Amino acid sequence: MSDKQKAIVALTFVSQTCTTALSAVDDRDRERSHAETYDLSVISKDLHSLLSLIYNLSTKLSLALSPSSPTYSASLPLLQDLAKHTSGVVYCVSLLNEVQHGATFIKDTKKIVKGILESLRDLVQTFIELATCDLSSTSRTAGEDYLVRTAALHDLITTAQGSNGIPKDNRSAIRQNWSVDKATLEDGLSEVTRMIEEAERDDANRPTAEGDDFNDGWDELGFGMNTSLDKEELARSKSIYPILRLTALLHKRIFLDVLSSTCPVPVPNVAYDLLLEQSHSLLAATDELVATLYPPQDPDSVYKEVAALMTVIATLCTRLQVFFPVDDGLDVELNQLSIQDTPLSKSRKVNKKWFDTCFDQISRLSSNFISPSDR
Repeated sequence: MSDKQKAIVALTFVSQTCTTALSAVDDRDRERSHAETYDLSVISKDLHSLLSLIYNLSTKLSLALSPSSPTYSASLPLLQDLAKHTSGVVYCVSLLNEVQHGATFIKDTKKIVKGILESLRDLVQTFIELATCDLSSTSRTAGEDYLVRTAALHDLITTAQGSNGIPKDNRSAIRQNWSVDKATLEDGLSEVTRMIEEAERDDANRPTAEGDDFNDGWDELGFGMNTSLDKEELARSKSIYPILRLTALLHKRIFLDVLSSTCPVPVPNVAYDLLLEQSHSLLAATDELVATLYPPQDPDSVYKEVAALMTVIATLCTRLQVFFPVDDGLDVELNQLSIQDTPLSKSRKVNKKWFDTCFDQISRLSSNFISPSDR
């Protein structure tokens, strides 16, 4: 068997290894097969080391199998190591478990790892195609695909090892996801602000009574020129706005205080995961509410979405309680013994009071909205 044939066999094996690895990453039974727990810092260190090795090996492989002058014999040990390290990456992921390391961390890590494995498989497949086709009949673009694939793999690994890549721990993963939701919530609030401002501007520039009777016929077909809020809709939107503003502020304060790296309250990973679920639910509920504010408004739909939002906020309030445990006698003693005479739980008490006030204010504002059908 020639070196080229051996290389094709080795490339095929690496490609199959990647396919098997992709399936194994999603295998939850594989996670549960490890009864022993492993320190996350050790797993992360090994995972990052393996990704660095794959990065370097892919670079060397691209040089060895350059279409202009491939050196198949030089690629064989590289491919052997690639297959070994690919399996090593899967093994690292299999050591993670939701209780010790957190469901969000595992989910985000798996997503990143799968992207890298898919990119590696694409690169290997490119080399297989180049090795099995007639180079003279291969277009220049096809012959340079391996460079694009290599760069794509490098970019994914570099991103994975950066600040926005594989999270440091479950809380970091929660913060990354929470930050995305926070930006979307703020966008929704900006939408309502813009909607109100445009309606107020249109109301100030509204035509005189002489022009109010003009009807071009498009309104009957739902294509009227006036898409602004009327006075009643504007008043309703202005009443909804404080609820949305406080909701966005509440979400932001959770990000800054509860999810802060300096949070003094130790909580289990599952509490963080459940909190993130409520963030997603809060985002969905506010999106639905904002959507009902566009004209023409249906009051019943608006009130229904307000009620749905309040249900999510009530659950969020419940989920937050674990982050604000009640001080017991031991806490009081520790506070008295704290350095510089600063109570250890002072910031926690202030934060809890702020959250309690915020929840109460949102509840008061929402109580003004009762569906006309319920009156």
